[in-house]
Amino acid sequence: MPDTQIVDICRQTLMEVLMLAAPILAIAVAVSLLVNVIQVLTSLQEATISAVPRLTAVAAASFFMMPWMWRQIGQYTLKLFSDFHPYVR
Repeated sequence: MPDTQIVDICRQTLMEVLMLAAPILAIAVAVSLLVNVIQVLTSLQEATISAVPRLTAVAAASFFMMPWMWRQIGQYTLKLFSDFHPYVR
């Protein structure tokens, strides 16, 4: 297998991972920013107040986005394995 094909497969895989992880990371960042602003305004510097809403938001986002994520992973896998001939050479 030529190096260009290996690099192309790795690039496609990293793009797929980025596309799957970006919405959840964006939600975590947004919730963290909101909680930190509230903590600064109220002068409550408790670590639990910061962690629990972020974990809850990430868990809820993962739960609701799971069908889309499975569909994306399935389509990528089918695309990768449907035309396996160029990689065998």
